[in-house]
Amino acid sequence: MKSGELIVKSHRPYQRRLLIVALWMGVVVGGWVLYELGLYQGGFSRLAALNEKTEFELRIEISEAENSRLREQITIIERTQEIDRVAYNNVRDNMKQLQEEILELRSEVDFYRGIVSPLERLAGLNIQTFKVDPAGEESLYHFELVVTQVLKNDRFVKGVVNLFVQGVQNGEPVSLNFSSISPNNSVQKSIRFRYFQKIEGDIRLPEGFVPRNAVVEMSPNGRKKTSKSFP
Repeated sequence: MKSGELIVKSHRPYQRRLLIVALWMGVVVGGWVLYELGLYQGGFSRLAALNEKTEFELRIEISEAENSRLREQITIIERTQEIDRVAYNNVRDNMKQLQEEILELRSEVDFYRGIVSPLERLAGLNIQTFKVDPAGEESLYHFELVVTQVLKNDRFVKGVVNLFVQGVQNGEPVSLNFSSISPNNSVQKSIRFRYFQKIEGDIRLPEGFVPRNAVVEMSPNGRKKTSKSFP
């Protein structure tokens, strides 16, 4: 080289960068190709995997639809069972009510039969039934008395009825008139009937009193007094 000569070299930085990028892309693409080739050789197929995924999703949808249908059936069955239960309870309650009404009607039939049948009751004035039941409070009782006039009922019966409860208090015998132990003055004493009359009310037994029996005394005007004792 002669002294004083100027040498000019070409400088192209863009070509160098493009070359580097191309090399990197080649490496990436080559790696991906090798990866796919390895999967393929190993028996893996993206298409097969996609088909399998689609099949699984379809099965899941079918299972969810079946579960939804079964839940609806369960709901229908539960509602049907509830309706059947309510209907059964209603039928049972109606049957119970009908049985009670039948018993009540039978009792009324027996009652009226006792009034008109000379075979079961003596003709004339009778103390037919008397009963006492607890009234829901301590020492409080409700009583019902039925007096009748059998066959000889061509005229009205008028008079009074007295009721007593006999028992023991403080070791001594005691007789209490219902009128004196009625908490609401519910004891009716007068009677006036042709066929029958029901008398009812409430009584409250005093503390320490032990009842033994009740006595009903019916005193019709102009007729013989009738009395009866009930344990």
